[in-house]
Amino acid sequence: MLAGWITFDNRHVTMEEMSHQHMSNIYYFITLIVPQLYCNTTRTDVLMWLNKRFKGVILPYRPVPEFKEEKQFLQLKGYIQENNEIVVENQTIGSYA
Repeated sequence: MLAGWITFDNRHVTMEEMSHQHMSNIYYFITLIVPQLYCNTTRTDVLMWLNKRFKGVILPYRPVPEFKEEKQFLQLKGYIQENNEIVVENQTIGSYA
């Protein structure tokens, strides 16, 4: 089972202490943004943690602006709209604040 996560800025955060928003962002990142980079076990584990800690509630995607590579990738894929909403496969999943 997944015990922690290494962030874009190389910090280690345990799943027990991770914020609801951070865990929700990971869910979107590994499920919709770059699913090809993660195995099903990782996706299942993140979903299990969301269920365990937050009753399965997945917050809207709110990427961290400091993660510049993520934003560049989202822009390259055409996921960021003019109003800063993030739309993947015709589904609005969140936004940049």
